[in-house]
Amino acid sequence: MVSVGVVRVEASRVVKRARRMLDEDGAAHTTRFFAGQAWEHATLPLLRRRRADARFPYDGDELPYEYSLYGQTWRNERTIEVAIARHFLAAGELGRMLEVGNVLGHYGIHGHQVLDRYEQNVRGVLNDDVITFRPDTQYDTIVSISTLEHVRCDEPEKDPKGSTKALDNLKRLLAPGGRMLVTIPIDWNPGLDADIASGRFALDRSTYYVRTSRFDWVECDAERALAARYGHPYEAANAVFVATTP
Repeated sequence: MVSVGVVRVEASRVVKRARRMLDEDGAAHTTRFFAGQAWEHATLPLLRRRRADARFPYDGDELPYEYSLYGQTWRNERTIEVAIARHFLAAGELGRMLEVGNVLGHYGIHGHQVLDRYEQNVRGVLNDDVITFRPDTQYDTIVSISTLEHVRCDEPEKDPKGSTKALDNLKRLLAPGGRMLVTIPIDWNPGLDADIASGRFALDRSTYYVRTSRFDWVECDAERALAARYGHPYEAANAVFVATTP
């Protein structure tokens, strides 16, 4: 069942996007776009049934795709990122957990500390800079879903190495024997893509995925993933980098 909170957040997103599209693209294009969106929302239960047996590989398992109303995961990289996060979190003891970027709570995963610089006035969310965050303790589990690519790229302070500096700080915050999961959409932040290609932005294990259809993703090598373009040929990310430790 979809919560009232999710409906409110999605409604707010729709209003903001509609206003922007009306200004930029005109009424006719905006009407066609949202008619298609309404149809997809209405037929989401059918998509879930039709794709119930669809799987993608990760960590020796075959994982089901995530089809959630929040974030319209069937349209973008969240369809594998959230599924990977669920698998990762279920595979070990969480202990003291930090999430960077307020994502997982929208998919029913709660009970951990969240660090998000820009989500103001949200209960349980710490508003701090991930590069300079210095808590008085380390964490047994750290997770970040499509967040670090924004660090010093979409922010007022520009730094092509900002994402890697953020990851370096998170490594310092991880307790000995701890576990970390980071996912990144390819071709959003050129500086980060360069650091991924060079191995500068990395954890113990790296996995790459590329999109082969609107709904399907496959594991691939780094060269193929890093050649993918954001928003083409499919909406949002067309390749994803997944890093884990250990």
